[in-house]
Amino acid sequence: MITANTSLKNCMITANTPLKNSNILIDHLRSMIRKAYDDLRRWKDDPERKPLIILGCRQVGKTHLVKEFGRREYESCIYLNFADNPDDRLLFEGNLDVTSLVDRLILSKNIDVDSGNTLLILDEIQDCDDAYYSLKPLSTDRRLDVIATGSFLGVLLDSRKRNGTEDEHRVSPMGYSRMMYMHPMDFEEFAWAMGVNPDLFTRVRSHMSSEEPLDTYFNRMLQDLFKRYLVVGGMPEAVRVYSETQDYNSVMERLDDILNILLLDAGRYSSKGSMMRIHACLKSIPSQLADDKRSFQYYDIEKVKGAGKRTYGSSIDWLVNAGIALKCRNLLSVDPPLDVNAEEDTYKLYLCDTGLFMALCRYQDVQEIILGDPFTNNGVLMENAVANALHRKGYQLYYHSKRNSTLEVDFVMKYQGRVCIMEVKSGRNKRSKSMNTLLSEDNRNRTGIKVCEGNIERDRNGALHLPLYGACLIDGPSVPDVPSIDIDAINRMSVG
Repeated sequence: MITANTSLKNCMITANTPLKNSNILIDHLRSMIRKAYDDLRRWKDDPERKPLIILGCRQVGKTHLVKEFGRREYESCIYLNFADNPDDRLLFEGNLDVTSLVDRLILSKNIDVDSGNTLLILDEIQDCDDAYYSLKPLSTDRRLDVIATGSFLGVLLDSRKRNGTEDEHRVSPMGYSRMMYMHPMDFEEFAWAMGVNPDLFTRVRSHMSSEEPLDTYFNRMLQDLFKRYLVVGGMPEAVRVYSETQDYNSVMERLDDILNILLLDAGRYSSKGSMMRIHACLKSIPSQLADDKRSFQYYDIEKVKGAGKRTYGSSIDWLVNAGIALKCRNLLSVDPPLDVNAEEDTYKLYLCDTGLFMALCRYQDVQEIILGDPFTNNGVLMENAVANALHRKGYQLYYHSKRNSTLEVDFVMKYQGRVCIMEVKSGRNKRSKSMNTLLSEDNRNRTGIKVCEGNIERDRNGALHLPLYGACLIDGPSVPDVPSIDIDAINRMSVG
């Protein structure tokens, strides 16, 4: 039981803090621990491992993670960066068999290779087609383990597919490689960077599972920390600066830098005309979420009459494929299967990170958000944070807005074998009329979660209340256990 005597200070990581039942590596106090490190370890432990492609938005820490992984887990490492060092592309030129290719790579770095103990890192692989298509032959050579990273690989592959410019003479490596997506730091990783002991979150999850309220004082401290996470976000550089300085002005400078990098990338990986539309779509996301309209409106991007999907559709796809924006589609019905009921052209757009959301809003209401001013409507920012949390867990993003009705719920997902209606409440109004309506319908296998500034409890309508940070700690998608079939009984029946 977490009691009033429990404090975040008492749960701080020290240099000697053991992590029970955890493979997460801690360098030192306030280290930037990433959950993805354990994913890489599991990949390395797989005897049938294929080349790994790590996708994700720029600046989420892909390069730092794989370089640290190579340094700590391998005897030797070959690092190539196709964006910063164009000469690295020359290593893949020519019609090379896999043996010659690997020999060339080894010779270029003059290293001794021990099979299974040498890692090849292909950073920003979208800038070298030859390296991308080499993943298939490299998957058959056991001398090198291969990890590729790509911030805009999804953008380029989608563009080639739509424009009919795919290389028909080359074999796609998709069947010979594994994909992994990397996100900005979640609230748990943010708390670790602040020095909070990871074991603490195991206990919080236990309370959520048993639906047992947390100590009020302790819960308030975690919610206060979460409000700071809303402002800082999960971009590693912004988190690092905040953990070291606690200075929001310095954090905002870093976030502005990151936002400018993303905007410049739009010019690098798209045409000039497309770049301007991408910028406009990106900058319109916060204001569109703040409107009472129930979906993203093309007209509201630049107030151009007649502009629609033909004008802006590819720009929105670019933001989604680059990992910068998240698309949340409307459901015509909340009955399963959910994807069948999803509308392609009725959706909301969220940003991949709340820090970037604040940067686009020019850091309005930072003080009010952190201090929890009850008269400040933080609903849109909280919605974005929950969308981030669900996406990181692996959930498809859906909401439900019923036509010709006031009924609307923030998120719908399949959770623990049931359709889950999720509402986000951050202001003074904690009512959930739409959720209660959907939960009260007869003969429906549904459950509800309300994320709000409060404690863990189950209300009289059957909805589970979670604190503001609760969505970050729920379980990811899973297939529930179902009764097995008695094959022997079937065989006995057939004999009889």
